[in-house]
Amino acid sequence: MEPLRLQELCRDNDRVSSLVSVHSPAPDRMLVVDLSRQRMNLDTLNHLLRLASARGVRKYITRLAWGENDPDNPTLPNRTRNRDRTKSKRLSKHSTGEDELPISSFYLSLRAPEGSKMLNADGTNALRKIHHEWDRIKQVSDSIRRGQLPGVTGSMLRDVVVVGRGVPVMALRFVYLALCKDETATIGRKAGLNDINNRLRGGGGIRRIKFLTSVDPVRAAGVVGALDPATTIVISIALTGTEETSIATNTLKTWLLQSLGNGRKTESVLSKHMMLVTGNRKISTDLKRESLFFIPESTGSEPFSTFTAASLLVGLQRIKFLLVLPNTNHLNFAGLNSQHSQPLSIVFGWPITKHFLDGAHTMDSHFVDSNPRHNLPVLLALTDLWNSLLLKSNGRIMSPFVEALAAYPAFCATIEAQTCGSASTATHGSSMVIDGGLHHCYDKALYKAGGVLSSELVMAMDSQTLFNTSPTDVLSGMSDDVRRAQDLLVCSAFAHADELAFGSADGGHNTSYESFDDSSKSALSDGNRPSSLLICDRCDAFACGQLAALAEHRAVVKARIWDVDPFAREVGSSMRRTRTDGLKESLDKMYLDLATGEGLDNDNEVAEGQPDNLSTRTMLRHYANKMKDQRTYAVST
Repeated sequence: MEPLRLQELCRDNDRVSSLVSVHSPAPDRMLVVDLSRQRMNLDTLNHLLRLASARGVRKYITRLAWGENDPDNPTLPNRTRNRDRTKSKRLSKHSTGEDELPISSFYLSLRAPEGSKMLNADGTNALRKIHHEWDRIKQVSDSIRRGQLPGVTGSMLRDVVVVGRGVPVMALRFVYLALCKDETATIGRKAGLNDINNRLRGGGGIRRIKFLTSVDPVRAAGVVGALDPATTIVISIALTGTEETSIATNTLKTWLLQSLGNGRKTESVLSKHMMLVTGNRKISTDLKRESLFFIPESTGSEPFSTFTAASLLVGLQRIKFLLVLPNTNHLNFAGLNSQHSQPLSIVFGWPITKHFLDGAHTMDSHFVDSNPRHNLPVLLALTDLWNSLLLKSNGRIMSPFVEALAAYPAFCATIEAQTCGSASTATHGSSMVIDGGLHHCYDKALYKAGGVLSSELVMAMDSQTLFNTSPTDVLSGMSDDVRRAQDLLVCSAFAHADELAFGSADGGHNTSYESFDDSSKSALSDGNRPSSLLICDRCDAFACGQLAALAEHRAVVKARIWDVDPFAREVGSSMRRTRTDGLKESLDKMYLDLATGEGLDNDNEVAEGQPDNLSTRTMLRHYANKMKDQRTYAVST
């Protein structure tokens, strides 16, 4: 492949057609993956498919969906997963997936539509409880949206603040921001807020979800600055109960109590305005039962927790019992279930949420039923491996070309970092995903830099331009200009892919790059840089479900081929937790020394309880000196 250039490869129309795959679950739905600008031919693809076969990917996908069951007679045996044994037993390089430990069969069934069946050993339908939860979530979210479950002041609850980090928060952020640009979903956001009764109870306006992913108090102030605490629910996601987000949670708890206390009991305020999602029961024993949502120990893996308890709590805050997710054996694969979609159901309504789950289910079905040659997640995963291992691309950069998909690259980056991040770069390549952003600031480097970075362009054919511009007075009456701008945006996306592939030369007219003089070459790109296109027809709830499930499946296939455990419980922040706690103790001691007049020892010797690293120790001392007055004031009051 080294001497071949994409300009030559793309002249082969049979090759181009073979590398464009379309998933069309309905006549009016389409999801396209275009790999024709990748530096591979059909022989390359066949070799990659043989690699997937050797690694047992097809059997692995079946086991993800059905466990050890026969898909034609899906009976679910009662079993538990031995985590220690699973952790110690790693696949050999030539494993085909046989004689492996069981994988949870509830991974995909959590999105299975009503009417589906998966039988337990006793003959009962395992999906019945899941679908019963759908009915209950619909009932509760509808009650909140109608104002029948108000906050402590009687005001209608309409705003949600999600506190946390990692995959579940990034997934919710992606879906929420995308649906804010969808006409049908926006109607759902406003429904029920403008009638007279709801306006009297604090209604009106539009429902919102805010995200607090940092312990930065300035960020926290920015998140709640425009919110009314009387109409706000705070959900804290603490999978193990030891995350740094506990400080941010306490900040928002104080905000709620100071605003809504006024003689009310603390328990009364928090039970209606604050929820905790955790897998650590020890940290929750002092809280009221109705304010908690426990993630079972068997589901406590972070990377695929796209929609679990964090979303369920908002709607179930007033229900006087504790819900537990079905036993999925891994929180990873509780990704897009109905419970985790509860904030979406409150903000957009259950019909939109159900449409979202339907989109995820169609991708699940495609992933399980399709041959790897036409399987979108498998093809994308194999392309990533090809670029990383053999073309030495250090990850990929994802560039959205529509506003609605602005948060999708960050979600993909998070899920792949958590799923494949433990792979050795030397032997597996890089799982790094870079968010290219809407502003395309990296274009020049992508066209001309020495190192080649694979690109992925994400776009929607219909970005609902007229809907998203009609409320803007500046653009009112300019529909023709708006349409022309939209056409230019689509052309710019394809031009970007072609520029990467073919170079500029003389505008794509086959003139050799080497024929230009040095001064002209500085303004040209040499091409031969790989890229993929991921195109949905319309960025609505259905497409969001497809894209989120696609990212999950793509990551787990890569993990399978790399022999990486995609169900690992550790997250990045937890890996540095011990070090963070040690440095915080050192900083507290520095504050104490300053407060007692002892001062700080500025020599290079390591005092007891001080950081070993000179740079860290010195910077913390400077920080303590600078902030001591604020800390002393806080202590003295």
